[in-house]
Amino acid sequence: MSIKLCQWDITGSCNLNCTYCREKATEGLHHLPLEAILRIIDQFADLKVRMVSISGGEPLTLKFLPQVLEYLRGKVETIGLTTNATLVSERNVGFIRDFFDGVQVSLDGSSAEIHDRFRGEGSFNLTTTAIRLMVERGINVMPRLTICRENLSDTAEYVRLAHRLGMKSAYLRRMIPAGNSKGVDPIPADRLKEAFRVAFQVGQELGLHVGSADYFSQLEFDAKEREKAERNLAEHPGELLSGCSIGTEAFYLAQDGKVLFCPYLPVYCGDMTKEHLSEIWATSKMFKISRNLRWNIEGKCGRCRFKMACGGCPAYVFLTTGNLTSSDGGCWVDEPA
Repeated sequence: MSIKLCQWDITGSCNLNCTYCREKATEGLHHLPLEAILRIIDQFADLKVRMVSISGGEPLTLKFLPQVLEYLRGKVETIGLTTNATLVSERNVGFIRDFFDGVQVSLDGSSAEIHDRFRGEGSFNLTTTAIRLMVERGINVMPRLTICRENLSDTAEYVRLAHRLGMKSAYLRRMIPAGNSKGVDPIPADRLKEAFRVAFQVGQELGLHVGSADYFSQLEFDAKEREKAERNLAEHPGELLSGCSIGTEAFYLAQDGKVLFCPYLPVYCGDMTKEHLSEIWATSKMFKISRNLRWNIEGKCGRCRFKMACGGCPAYVFLTTGNLTSSDGGCWVDEPA
C-alpha cells in the first residue's frame, strides 16, 4: 500500500493574520510535542507515504522544525514547504535548500499595495526579497496567488512578477470561503474565467508554466492538460483519474494530529495520536464518501465529460451550497457527457 501525499499543517502558529486565511485565528494547541510528531512520521513510513507537504500556520515558526525534517527525510521521498516566506533569511536559507524539494510561497499581488492589503504592511518586500534569495540559492520556488476580488484584475501582472523574480512557474487558486473569508460572496464564474485566462496567456508569452488546483481552469487554458485528460478518459473510461484525491491518494493532517477531510472542510476522519493511519485510511466514513463522490455529483458537473478528470472542489461546493454532491458553481466549463 502507498499513499501519494500528506498535506500537513504542522503548526497553527503564524506571524501573520491574512484577511482570507482558512485557519482564521487558530486557537488552542499550536503544535504537538516533538515526540508525538516523530511517532506520526513513523506511521507515514508504515504506509509508504511518498510526499509530505508541510504547511501551517507558518512552519518556519516551529523551533524544532530542523529535527522534524532530519527524521522525516529518511522516511519519505519528497518534502515540500508552504510558507509566507517573511521569515526566510541568510540564516535559514541553507537549511531550506538542504531539506525541501520545493517551496511554495504565498504571493497575493504584483505590488505592495495589493499584497500588503491581505498580509500586512511590509510583507510584500519581505516575501519578494526572500524569493530572490531562495532562487539565487537554487531552490525550486513556486508562488501561489489566491484569487480574491481585490486582486482579480492583477493576475497578469502577478505572472509577470513571478517571471521577473526568476521563478519557472506560477500558480493560482480561487479563494475558498472558509476561515477569515467565511461568508464572503464567491467570485462569479465568468469573472474568474477572465482572471485565469489572462494569467495563462501571459504565462505562454513568457514561457512560464501557469497552473492551478482549480483543475477546470487547466482544462480550459492548458492544451497539454486538456489533451492528457481526453486521452486518459478514452483509455480508462469510468475510472477516477484526477481532481480532488482526498481518500484515494492523499490526506490532510492538522496540527493537533487529527486527520480531517481537507483544510477548507475540516470534517473529522481520525486521530493519528490515538489510532494508526492504516486504520483511519481503511475505516474513515468520510474517506469512503470521498471515494464514491465523483459518481454521485449532480447537475452540470455530473453531466460533464471531464467529471472523472476534474469533479470540481468538494469543499467549495459544500461551503457555497451546503450539499456535497452539487455542481461547482465556480466552474464555467460546460461539457455535456
